Amino acid sequence: MTRTLLVVAIAAVAVAAAIAANLLLLGSASASNDPVGQLSQRAHLPAAPHWTVRPTSGHPHDGGADD
Repeated sequence: MTRTLLVVAIAAVAVAAAIAANLLLLGSASASNDPVGQLSQRAHLPAAPHWTVRPTSGHPHDGGADD
């Protein structure tokens, strides 16, 4: 019985430490005002090449190649 109680206590301490570490890391990560990760509303992407063939209707029949 005491061995089971010891394993449960160690597991509880490990879980509490993991939660505390996550809260500490989240708090320190959200405290800065760095522009990293802030996306603009509009991306200025270059136009597709003139030789690009786009589907006229429906879904492309590529067999799920990009999934």
